[in-house]
Amino acid sequence: MARLVIVGGGLASAKVVQAYREEGGADEIALVSADSYVPYHRPPLSKRFLRGEIEADGTFVAEEDFYRDNDVELRLETHVERVEPDERRLELAGGEQVPYDRLVLATGATPRTLGVPGGDLDGVFQLRTLANSAAIREAASSAQRAVVVGGSFIGSEVAASLRTLGLDVTLVHRGTGIFDLLGSTDLSDYLNELYRSRGVELVFGDSVAEFVGNGSVTRVRTTGGRKLEADLAVEGVGVSLNLGLLDSTGVEIGDGVIVDERYVTSAPEVYAAGDIANYPDPIAERRRRIEHWSNANTTGTRLGTILAAGDPGPLPVASFFSEVFGASFRVFGDTVGYAAVATRGSFDDGKAAVLYADDAGTLRGALSFGLESEEEDELKVLIERRAPAADVPGFGPQ
Repeated sequence: MARLVIVGGGLASAKVVQAYREEGGADEIALVSADSYVPYHRPPLSKRFLRGEIEADGTFVAEEDFYRDNDVELRLETHVERVEPDERRLELAGGEQVPYDRLVLATGATPRTLGVPGGDLDGVFQLRTLANSAAIREAASSAQRAVVVGGSFIGSEVAASLRTLGLDVTLVHRGTGIFDLLGSTDLSDYLNELYRSRGVELVFGDSVAEFVGNGSVTRVRTTGGRKLEADLAVEGVGVSLNLGLLDSTGVEIGDGVIVDERYVTSAPEVYAAGDIANYPDPIAERRRRIEHWSNANTTGTRLGTILAAGDPGPLPVASFFSEVFGASFRVFGDTVGYAAVATRGSFDDGKAAVLYADDAGTLRGALSFGLESEEEDELKVLIERRAPAADVPGFGPQ
């Protein structure tokens, strides 16, 4: 019997298994993961799990029984050193070799660090894994003051969660506002005021020069000269892709692993999904690599269906989401390189849409805040149709 091997322990890997079996795929499956847990959802790690509202099993994509019931060999805490495409095998740490007939790579990413003095002190954390989140949660139970670095997803979400837990929180961000990477001053202004109203100190236009302490962090010094007291610090400054296992393999790399519309890499019978997959998006009319839950869910499900010789259907409009202090927003389509040309409705009124357009005024992406699902569906249809941004109706009180 043929053997399908999946490397990676995240959502994309679990969705490949689920979709493949649901579509009738009968190959033997081995899932190889460096993690200690079965595949889990990552969004709760900065939100509900970190706040203690759910436990570890509440993050799992499927319980361990699912893998056993679906004849999946689950190899946790197992590190892959390299892929050998010509021999169709993996080499594991320790030298064991694992053969495959088809290989799925969904290796995800590792958090970057600031690389400043004191980064190795106890109490300085990065967040990517369930174990990371559990360690931050434990530290927060006895901490009083936290410094969070970064104003994007991890930084903003962790800062909100730690403040909800009762810690005094300072958020340090070299940019001009929370989620300023989305290019909407209306959104950032709303979130800045929301955080300040909840008691979070915001330090913009600054960065961390040093973590200070004797064994454990007690203070954070910024490049601007601020000295911030801290029992706990979290760095949310981006990630690096886990691609080392492909060194010297000849697999084409370019901002991730280059794949075609069926997630096939340049190596025979090797596929990629999730954060590392750089795929052609016909709606965006360009190649994309997306580091979000929705993309892992979509690419994993589509690839599992393809591997079972099923029809995955058309690619949906890309999306991602965030939630802070109970306020959530979703982004549809493509916002990278496009200007936020208008805001329909009002964030203060609880219902708004930020529109992103190209130079011709064509709608390329949209940010939804407080909209009904039907209104979000309308936005996605307009993005697919490449409608003029001017045609998007208003939202909220007229």
